[in-house]
Amino acid sequence: MPAGPPRASGLGSAAGLAALLALAGLLASPAAQAAPLPSPVALAMPASFPAGSLAGSLAWAPALALCLLAWLAAGGAGAPASGDNGDFAKLTEIIKASRNKLKAVFDAISDPVCSFTPDFKVESLNMALAEMAERHPRELVGLTGHELMNILGVAPDLQEKCTGYFREAMTKKSPLWNLVQADTHSGTRYYEITATPALDSGNEVSLLIVQVRDVTIFKRMEQTVREYSQSLETMVAERTRDLTAAQDQLKEEKERLALANTELVRLDRLRQDLTSMVVHDMKGPLAELMGNLDLLRYEQLSETQTEVLDLALMGAEDLLRMIMNLLDISRLEENRLALRPQPVDFRGLCEKLVAKFRTVARLKNLEVTTTDGQAMVLVADPDLLYRVMQNLFTNAINHTPEGGRVSLSAQGQVDGGVLLQVEDTGTGIPERFRSQIFRKFTQAGGQDRPRTSTGLGLTFCKMVVEAHGGRIWFDSQEGKGTTFKVWLPVPSPVGAA
Repeated sequence: MPAGPPRASGLGSAAGLAALLALAGLLASPAAQAAPLPSPVALAMPASFPAGSLAGSLAWAPALALCLLAWLAAGGAGAPASGDNGDFAKLTEIIKASRNKLKAVFDAISDPVCSFTPDFKVESLNMALAEMAERHPRELVGLTGHELMNILGVAPDLQEKCTGYFREAMTKKSPLWNLVQADTHSGTRYYEITATPALDSGNEVSLLIVQVRDVTIFKRMEQTVREYSQSLETMVAERTRDLTAAQDQLKEEKERLALANTELVRLDRLRQDLTSMVVHDMKGPLAELMGNLDLLRYEQLSETQTEVLDLALMGAEDLLRMIMNLLDISRLEENRLALRPQPVDFRGLCEKLVAKFRTVARLKNLEVTTTDGQAMVLVADPDLLYRVMQNLFTNAINHTPEGGRVSLSAQGQVDGGVLLQVEDTGTGIPERFRSQIFRKFTQAGGQDRPRTSTGLGLTFCKMVVEAHGGRIWFDSQEGKGTTFKVWLPVPSPVGAA
């Protein structure tokens, strides 16, 4: 800022500044409102502005100041007498204090404020505007609006816009608000310009008060929020589009799966019907074959012929067992197989199994043992339990090499059940097949070994045991053998009621 005398608020000459601000403060002070004003002063007051308003004070203060100066020059007609000099001095002090207050308020406004005369010349300005122009206020008072805007570095096109706003406010005689955009070396900035015309007693514009407020930070925040909102809208639209596409894809997949499921249900029903038909058709000829083979037992046969007959009957019975397994598994899956529990002598069951497979065991030189220290009597469906033990026993014989050992045992458990075991010294179950050994149509040998059964035996055993409320599992070591274990609840000793 250039050096100079102490800065004033830029309200004109020292006398004019004093008169303008002092008289504005005079009317705003309680003392002035309580005391009657001289008639020339009262006549200078316009009725169009409320007391205490900035626009009103700036509008009538110059005229009021001139009236007061003329009144004083005329000898102060109606002025206080010499005895009232003390009151006049007090009034003067009130005027000065009010002037200083108004000046302080005017200069304390952080936004640039300037008043223009009707011919668009600077009448007054606050310190915020003077500092922005880097000039003393006295250097700016009296300049035209264009000269002031040139000093402030306002672009010519923006000057024309502002001038148009100001003239429109003067023409309409009402406040006008506008938002302008200015390109500066630091980027685009935004300003709110408020132009408020001050009207005199004749309803003519005496001053135009202009306030400029820098709202760049708010506009940038608004722009950021708008961009973020647009980005969110774009993201939501993209996400909605993706979800819609995924939903359509899922709908198509659901329809495809529904069709596939319908086809699978149809094929499964067809398989069940075909299996049931084939099995029932096979049972008749097989029963006839087994009956004829059994009749041969009543003939005089050599030892070799007897062994061949036993093997033939065993093969027929195995075939019948496979057929019955297939039928009963379907019944168990549909909960159509009725259990007929009754006491079963486990020792007698084991003796019947050993006698039936004695020929096969002798041909393979297998040692078959049974262990039943307590003569256990089980409560179960005798036919189904016999077939379970037969499946486990035949698996043990088939997978035990010559010279091996197979044992059957039963023992009571502390949990109130009975544990049945079929143990062999065979090849064991490979690790990779253990998790699926109870699945239908699964064999421990896998695809690299010839199939010797339907793969339904262990599935049948598991379903029957679980239907009795029990459980089945196994322990196996490759090359050392396998032990299948069956736990059944509620054993009954022989002779128990």
